[in-house]
Amino acid sequence: MDQDSKSTEVAWAKAPEQHAAPVPLKADLVPARRQTDLPAVIRKPGRRAAWRLRAFVALAVGLAGAGATYYWWQWLHPLLPPGIASGNGRLEADEINIDTKYAARIAEMRADQGDLVKAGQVVARMDTRDLQASLQRSQAQAEQAQRAVDEANANMAQQQTQVTLAQQEFDRAN
Repeated sequence: MDQDSKSTEVAWAKAPEQHAAPVPLKADLVPARRQTDLPAVIRKPGRRAAWRLRAFVALAVGLAGAGATYYWWQWLHPLLPPGIASGNGRLEADEINIDTKYAARIAEMRADQGDLVKAGQVVARMDTRDLQASLQRSQAQAEQAQRAVDEANANMAQQQTQVTLAQQEFDRAN
């Protein structure tokens, strides 16, 4: 054994009552700076305080980062356009159902759901191909009926001229 370890053993043998106290944890112990014959142990002061200080600094840095992130988020998003308001609350509106006289398909939508519209504004155009075909069919039937009326009038005029001719022949024959 070397000289230092012999002197340490002697110191332990000389004063056993000094070392009867419970031995502190190794994490709390720091070796002495001076070389002495006694095994001196010095505790680190304020180890818990240092932990609390680190936790407080970490919390402060986290809150500062959260505040900076919130400020950046608000700066990043533009303000609302003019005429648009933001807030919390409840909106009530009257629902208006739009109906047509005739059922047909929609050819063109000029307003989307939720758009603001004014009275008389065109919101959709109907597909009128079926209605146009029906109109042309009805116009053809009307023209055919008009021709039938004209033909009946011509027949009536012809019959009246035949009646007039027959009357004249009868008068001549008398």
